[in-house]
Amino acid sequence: MRIDFHCHLFQLVNTRSRLESGEVFFKGYEFYERMVKKFQEIKSIETPSIMEKTVFHLNSANIDKVVLLPVNTKENQEIKKWVEYAPDIFIPFYNAPEKANSNIDVKNEIEKAIIEYGYKGFKVMLTFREKKLNDPLIHPVLEAAQKYKLPIVMHCGYPPPGTRRNVLTYSNPISIDDFASSYPRANIIITHMGYPFTDIAIALAAQYHNVYLDLSNLAYMMPSRLRELLIQAKEIIGTHKILFGSDGNNPEMIEIAINYFDEIDFLTKEDLENILGLNAAKLLNL
Repeated sequence: MRIDFHCHLFQLVNTRSRLESGEVFFKGYEFYERMVKKFQEIKSIETPSIMEKTVFHLNSANIDKVVLLPVNTKENQEIKKWVEYAPDIFIPFYNAPEKANSNIDVKNEIEKAIIEYGYKGFKVMLTFREKKLNDPLIHPVLEAAQKYKLPIVMHCGYPPPGTRRNVLTYSNPISIDDFASSYPRANIIITHMGYPFTDIAIALAAQYHNVYLDLSNLAYMMPSRLRELLIQAKEIIGTHKILFGSDGNNPEMIEIAINYFDEIDFLTKEDLENILGLNAAKLLNL
């Protein structure tokens, strides 16, 4: 079983037009020029349905299931439509309210999300709200994750290129050190392997049994560096705590990310099976 543990909702736009618009910011950047070439190798379809297009590329990449991660509370509702479209494929995660609001009972909202609406985990975006991961707003999420044994995907490390916000200021995963041991049944996933704080991320995964690393974004942003990071992580923690994630802004990038792993020659078959699905399946109780 192959599982993409880090996928966001795609918008209904022409992918190639969106890629070309990146020239405004990224023309001359090596990652962008490489991406343009990779796109030319990907076969796609024309359809008015972004969900249909996404499923097409998932099938092309031989991916069986996808964790959908909302970036705000509005997307919590949008994710339901994707799950209705393909319930055997899409797994909904929940973004709890991340702003202090005395009119909202956050614990109650989280309980409803899990019990009534069937969300299977959490996506934490506090670092995009100019808050570190040990902000008090995280505790209701940790308590629910501990109670229901649900995974929490926490944004750490760099944001998407062009974000032009001071996300890095808040994104060092070292903040996880403040609470990981207090919630041992809350499985915490550090996105992007914490890059550029990768040594800290790997150290946290070695220190705490409930801390994992995802590889989202790295396969197409820095393939050579990812090789080094995978070898380093395997030397320290093995491959049973590493999760594949695509994290693109269009469906084609799912294939670009998975193709990297299909061409790897420095990991064993068992390592790749762990990373591409088995680890995720255990966290999701599949």
